[in-house]
Amino acid sequence: MKPLDVLGIIAVIFTVCFVGYIFTADTLFAPEEEEYTVGLVMELESGFDSFTLQIAEGVYLLSKEAGVTTVPYIEDAVNKVWNSAEELIHIYEADLIVTGGYTIIDTMTSSALANPTQKYLMVDTDYSAGEQPDNVANIIFRSNEPSYVAGYIAGMVTKSRIIGFMGGVQNYIVEDFYCGFAAGVERAERERGVDIEILVDYTGSFLDVDLGYASALSMYDAGADIVYQVAGTCGTGAIDAADVCGKYVIGVDVDQSYLAPDAVIFSVVKHIPQAVCDTSLLYKAGEDFSGQTISLGYAEGDYVGLAGYMEDVIPESVIRKAGEIEKEIAEGKITVPSAVN
Repeated sequence: MKPLDVLGIIAVIFTVCFVGYIFTADTLFAPEEEEYTVGLVMELESGFDSFTLQIAEGVYLLSKEAGVTTVPYIEDAVNKVWNSAEELIHIYEADLIVTGGYTIIDTMTSSALANPTQKYLMVDTDYSAGEQPDNVANIIFRSNEPSYVAGYIAGMVTKSRIIGFMGGVQNYIVEDFYCGFAAGVERAERERGVDIEILVDYTGSFLDVDLGYASALSMYDAGADIVYQVAGTCGTGAIDAADVCGKYVIGVDVDQSYLAPDAVIFSVVKHIPQAVCDTSLLYKAGEDFSGQTISLGYAEGDYVGLAGYMEDVIPESVIRKAGEIEKEIAEGKITVPSAVN
């Protein structure tokens, strides 16, 4: 057989196989998946706080998912977010708008009311007054649950038997942290057979670092050796105070040990990026959570927890017990007090 004939036969075989692969029933008649567009609206005028940056990270995770297009608007001023939402709706025709952050909630709620057919996903928004629009879903983390474990650990390791709780704006979301924390401290009291005092202060701000510093400093001066701060950017002032005073502080939202490795004894974390990504993908799959509150805690998976244990301060036995408590909460064996209705 001539070399040309051999090459011709190989070409025919290759063509038949290739065409057979492409034109199967699944590929020839399968409908093309429509791209799902997720918009992000956030502002950083008030500073780079861990909470809002985690929301942005969740949308970044979505950008890696097949069939999803993301359009982020990260503004440097609060007064720009309304127009950002309008562009997402009318120019990009976003299927879902993800947003959150204390400074823009009023604006974004107004945007939702003005665009009732547009779907919005917010994170940890205080809608306790009942003003949540019907087209807005709100992810709420049961922060009382990991706070209970945090209170237990703090109560087991405090030497002065005085612990501080510093909140930012006093709303039911921040109070939920306190409810769980105080209950955890009470459990430690019972196990140790001692009385533990909890000092409580709300700064009235999530942004003012100086207020956070002053609040924590007053607690350390009053004898507290651990302060749990739940105050956003304001709370970083408490971390600074702990570092200066040689005391301990409990971080929030993310592992904040990088801010002061010798002061942050551990952090209560909310895995916001994964929650935003997972919920958005459920929307894409056809679920609709409009008007609903999506409550996430230990039972729903890896959405809340503790991170960054200072192991040279917290005994291994306490860390092990904390893990057992987390499991019992997830299984419904422990019901943690909550400020959320």
